[in-house]
Amino acid sequence: MDTATSPLPRRTLTVILFAVCLASFATPFISSGVQIALPLIAAAFGVPATLLGWVPTAFLLPYAMFLLPFGKTADMLGRRRYFLLGIAIMGTGLICAGLAPSFWLLMAGMAITGFGSAMTFATALPLLTTNYPLQERGKIIGINTAVVYVSLAAGPFFGGIITGYLGWRALFLVTAPTILAALAVGYSVIPKDKNSAPERVFDYPGTVIYGVSLILLILGASRLPAIWAAGLALAGACGLLGFFCWETRTDEPIFPVRLLRGNRGFTYSNIAALINYSSTYAVTFLLSLYLQYIRLLSPQAAGTILLAQPVLMAVTAPVAGRLSDRIEPRVLATAGMAIVTACLFLLSFIGRETPFFFIVSVLMVLGLGYGIFSPPNMNSIMSSVGNAQAGIASATAATMRVLGQNLSMTIAMMAFSIVIGTVIITPGMTEELLTATHYAFLAFGFLCTAGVWFSAVRGNLRDAPADQSR
Repeated sequence: MDTATSPLPRRTLTVILFAVCLASFATPFISSGVQIALPLIAAAFGVPATLLGWVPTAFLLPYAMFLLPFGKTADMLGRRRYFLLGIAIMGTGLICAGLAPSFWLLMAGMAITGFGSAMTFATALPLLTTNYPLQERGKIIGINTAVVYVSLAAGPFFGGIITGYLGWRALFLVTAPTILAALAVGYSVIPKDKNSAPERVFDYPGTVIYGVSLILLILGASRLPAIWAAGLALAGACGLLGFFCWETRTDEPIFPVRLLRGNRGFTYSNIAALINYSSTYAVTFLLSLYLQYIRLLSPQAAGTILLAQPVLMAVTAPVAGRLSDRIEPRVLATAGMAIVTACLFLLSFIGRETPFFFIVSVLMVLGLGYGIFSPPNMNSIMSSVGNAQAGIASATAATMRVLGQNLSMTIAMMAFSIVIGTVIITPGMTEELLTATHYAFLAFGFLCTAGVWFSAVRGNLRDAPADQSR
């Protein structure tokens, strides 16, 4: 809503925030926790390094494929029902993954979880920004972002403890109570939608083109430099280009191409988010393998070290969110992106004897930069469009995030494919693993450098026209 105040009681708003934060906690907990459990999963099923990266990717790919369609249909049919149904599907997927008797059924459970998460996260932020008053958007986004970072922190730490003592399956099953609580609370307090528009046409061709192209691109890029993989990646890239062309011509696009072309702040903020996630998501994946395979740490010890980054994110994000209500978001986000870039280049120098103090220190600064970047950038995205476009704007931002996460894992798997190949990691493969890690961090550093530029030149939110800043 575009009014300065909300018609809902303060207590109801607080409970809605609680329900959304519960849902926002579950997925990052699994996505970060499962990465600390990957060596145990590899040992249980005997999978190679390139295939191991598909455990988180199996979740991220359907998440990326369906965020845009669900953001569009939720605006049409109602955000509340999508949010609650998505939570139920997430819980089902987590249980399936935790009980999976084979690697491929584990992947199926992760895919179901990603499908449900797309429904939930396409509607989570709109439920907050359309119920809370305008002047509190930065604060609420900061709180929700902090919850995500706390979850990211809890994933490696508690994930290491859980997998070390109870096994990797327990990691999926312990999340069920959180999901059920979010479903119960959300059902009882979230108001029913009043502005749904079921008569609008849905873009089925665009959805199919987008989904198929994304699968081809991720699958092909992850298996480079094979010729067939290059062909798949090229076909996927061409398909995405065709998707954007289609979206400019259809009357009801699932991706707001026209909004991107006419709104510099919205466009560049989304590009900055895409690059930031492309550069940072696989950090935990790479360092988890580095710490356990090369430095021979236990899952508990590796998870404790990886805790440094998300803890600083969680501490910084609420402060940065509040500051973005008073200070130009572009300034804060660009400074955060620059800090992240420096840390990625520093991580490209880690070796067999690198002091753990150095790794922890770099991760803390990385978390600081990430926390400074994310809430102001999201505030800029959500505040550069009108309330009627909140759902598709949120879905677009979330799509940039999950596309970036997919690309980040793809770059890491590409490095593994080039240096290691399709073999199971053994103690004799540690030199190749370290080389692949160096290449990946260098690629992330150069990519993030481009992100600094996009963040810096997006323009000032405070200078935007009044109808775009709401």
